[in-house]
Amino acid sequence: MKRRRMSAECEMDHSYAMPNVNDNSNALLKKIQNVYANKLLNDITLVVGGISYPAHRFMLCISSDVFETMLMNSAWSDSHQEVIELQEVPQCIEVFPVFLQYFYTGVITLEQSNIMPVLVLADKYNVKDLTALCVEYMCEHIADAADQGQLVTWFQYVLSLNQPTTINALYYCKIWQDTECMDIKPPWNKLLKACRNYIKWNLDSCIKCFNTFQCDILVGLLKQSDLVIHDEMQLFGCVASWLNYQSAEKLLECNDPDTIEDYMSSLTEHVMSFIRYPMILPRQMAQLLMVPVVKQNKDFFVDKMAAAMEYNLVKMEKRSDTEHILECTPRLYTCERWGNSFRVRTKTIPNYQSIKRDIVTRSSLFDREREVDEESNWEIEMYLKGMCFGKAMLMSWRGSIELPEVIIKTVRATIKMKLRPEDIGKVARHVRVAILVYAVQNKIVHVVTVVQKVVLFDTNQNLITIDDLMVYDAVNQPTINEDLIHINDTNVSYFMSDRIPLKFHVIITPIIPGLTDTHIGTRIQHVHI
Repeated sequence: MKRRRMSAECEMDHSYAMPNVNDNSNALLKKIQNVYANKLLNDITLVVGGISYPAHRFMLCISSDVFETMLMNSAWSDSHQEVIELQEVPQCIEVFPVFLQYFYTGVITLEQSNIMPVLVLADKYNVKDLTALCVEYMCEHIADAADQGQLVTWFQYVLSLNQPTTINALYYCKIWQDTECMDIKPPWNKLLKACRNYIKWNLDSCIKCFNTFQCDILVGLLKQSDLVIHDEMQLFGCVASWLNYQSAEKLLECNDPDTIEDYMSSLTEHVMSFIRYPMILPRQMAQLLMVPVVKQNKDFFVDKMAAAMEYNLVKMEKRSDTEHILECTPRLYTCERWGNSFRVRTKTIPNYQSIKRDIVTRSSLFDREREVDEESNWEIEMYLKGMCFGKAMLMSWRGSIELPEVIIKTVRATIKMKLRPEDIGKVARHVRVAILVYAVQNKIVHVVTVVQKVVLFDTNQNLITIDDLMVYDAVNQPTINEDLIHINDTNVSYFMSDRIPLKFHVIITPIIPGLTDTHIGTRIQHVHI
């Protein structure tokens, strides 16, 4: 349950606090609850969905800015009425009794089944403390919302409340990027960022709500290169399922087959244009021919597939237009072609010591026969328990200076390109490196942090370092009474228990100047921070 915090006006100054002030407050609260429960002294009736709810003007006005305007402003006709009928959607009608009761008790039980209608009512009537409670609950149950097919609805609702006056295609692209959540004010910015990043980095766990995407918002998502997905083929399947759902919805509102066919043909070409076909392996292309949406739009897909095959069969690596830069830029694919995941048990690692893992990735972007054997070997080294630099002597022409021991409390990751002796000085790799860090919310494991960096590995630089990959204290502080240390003020932890290891996934994809996008830079993004 979530309890409303007392406002500043209700809190008594500590220096003037009287004995038993808490008892007096509790007694007053019980009297207010009794008045509401027994329908005493009510001076107004709210009618919602045909049901009457006796209430009190005073409680409505001090709880809601909207009710205050309605009932205290003589310019409003409702201010003179003893019975007021409120128009609410069916979902809000069901929860209106607990919403109204919250005005009197300050207590409400929030669950996945009622959180959205309660939030809609809290926002509609500008009940600020209840809105804050709803947002807090939602941030603590992001993973549950995805599991139950509600997360996309949450995300789109927050967007609808904070849309600018002018909306264009660029807006729908920016909402998926780390641009301070489009300057949205608290508490909505925290919730929007949490929903956005969870969807973008855990799309495979959002399948239940994928079909609820609005078209423009889905297109904005498909334009993103830091979308975490197994491969482009899986993303194609998600979009094909979305199109089938839209077709069924259109069929319910229109009985004209020709109209539906024209609508779906146009919609398919619009949305499917943002699939990155060159990133689908040639051997997977044959599977696409069996998908119903492809059969129904053969001309469009055959053209896309033929253009994609050119990249895989013919060396076309000098295109410079923006469309092809995005089309040939790998997303954060978790398939083995571009990296691998590994787990680490922190209890087995001594303080200030590192652990190492090796991964192998493809060196070529496309699946060409002459490049099949080209692979890159990488060494991942992680310092999860900080770093210690012992005492040392600094020698200079003025003499020697003793340097003290230094301990750095950071979680560091290094990525090193491993070369054979005969390759030194001859081999260079221009790549995008990404590290996915997993965490747990309500026993659901998901990606909580993404780091990206574009690097040229060569003889002069064969190693990069990334600090502050994780929240140091959340990794290293001991548990207290078996309660896990959370990453922040939500219930997200790196550990499900002290026996479950940490999980990481490293992705390294090739960069081809003039063909793939390099405007990624270095980013460390946390879902709930």
